[in-house]
Amino acid sequence: MKLRHLTISTLALILMTGCGDDGTGVDADDIAGTWTATSMLFTADADANDTADIIVDDVATLVIVFGADNTYSFTFTFPPQPDENETGTYSVSGNTLTTTPTGGVAETTTISRNGNTMTLTDDDDWDFGAGDEAATLVITLTR
Repeated sequence: MKLRHLTISTLALILMTGCGDDGTGVDADDIAGTWTATSMLFTADADANDTADIIVDDVATLVIVFGADNTYSFTFTFPPQPDENETGTYSVSGNTLTTTPTGGVAETTTISRNGNTMTLTDDDDWDFGAGDEAATLVITLTR
């Protein structure tokens, strides 16, 4: 799997979690701060028993900082690949987060948050050993 695709999907996923208990969505103020991934779980669409958690099992790290000024930055490490760093702007409307990397194209995802935990879910692909295949990516972050 290409690292660039993973990092874009990662950011999109991070932005795809629900907000609190009232069902009205997330405000930009709700996500301002530093978020650290505790899990990045890929589950194969074809076989739910095929999973890979690159944070827990493979020493990857992901840290995202959402600024109160609607800017973001993230660092993704997945040795031996080079670190991936990205900055840009974001907006939140209900359960939709839109991120626009500096010099890039806007991406829209679903976001939810419960207290100091965000869970992002996205469609992606991952090599479970026989080449890339469709998968669901769930990223759990805490602050």
